[in-house]
Amino acid sequence: MENNIVEVFQEYLYKIGENMSEEKSLVLSETLVNDLIPNTTISAEALIKICDRLPELHRAKTAVGRKNSQTTSTLMTMTMLADSPYRQMKQCLSQIDNKRNALIEAHFKTKKNKIKIEKWEDSENELDKVRAEEARVGIEQMRSSAENAMKEIGMYQDIYDEIRTSHGIAEDWDEEDFEASEIENAIRMGFRQSIQNLMSSGKIAISTVEYWEQFGIHPMVGEKLSREYMASVQKELDKNKHPSVQSLHIFLDQMVETFKDEHKHSLKRIGVDAIVNHAYIYKKKKKSE
Repeated sequence: MENNIVEVFQEYLYKIGENMSEEKSLVLSETLVNDLIPNTTISAEALIKICDRLPELHRAKTAVGRKNSQTTSTLMTMTMLADSPYRQMKQCLSQIDNKRNALIEAHFKTKKNKIKIEKWEDSENELDKVRAEEARVGIEQMRSSAENAMKEIGMYQDIYDEIRTSHGIAEDWDEEDFEASEIENAIRMGFRQSIQNLMSSGKIAISTVEYWEQFGIHPMVGEKLSREYMASVQKELDKNKHPSVQSLHIFLDQMVETFKDEHKHSLKRIGVDAIVNHAYIYKKKKKSE
């Protein structure tokens, strides 16, 4: 009975291999049948059922195999880390660079493992045979991860292009453009934090107080405006109305208009004329250059 079950399992694993790679199917049949479950109590019928469903599970895994869904990456990553389109694009570039570096690392690791596999397979040492088998499985797993990484790169490239286009940002934007948007981003972030502080603890955190002061905003003024906004939202809620998040965005935009030049007071106190030294900044080349 035991041998029949093993034969059934081997047969189905080879069939699964037709939908995957031959390398992977051979490794799976040897490892799972001969090593992991030689004395299984699972019936032949149950094994057939399991094997029949494996190709679909492999297919489904490709649909959810990435670390984060596109929904999570787009809404949570892009929204919570930045209020500036330049910051959002910077986040996209960072994600793309991380995935690209991972792919490069995987490429060279795969090349090294292939060389090792050839040596191990020519060896008479049984442990080397196991190392070769393990390395082949690792290559297959790496291929799946690499495909997911490529999908995420493509997703972030599209998000980057859409953000740039929707905000009217030139394709050849440079560091000077990025720096010009930083004050607005900092003001929005400061007031976003203040609302989070008040909602979680009922008071403004010291870190938010320091953040405001760095950008020339008096902490008591910032707290007063934050509480007034929250009170206005509460009035709407008391009337059984439900303001959208756009209400928050409008408030943040108003804070930018109110405080966009206040950082100059901090600069004066520090004793410098400007935040950005244009002699040491990356600028796009002018057409005449």
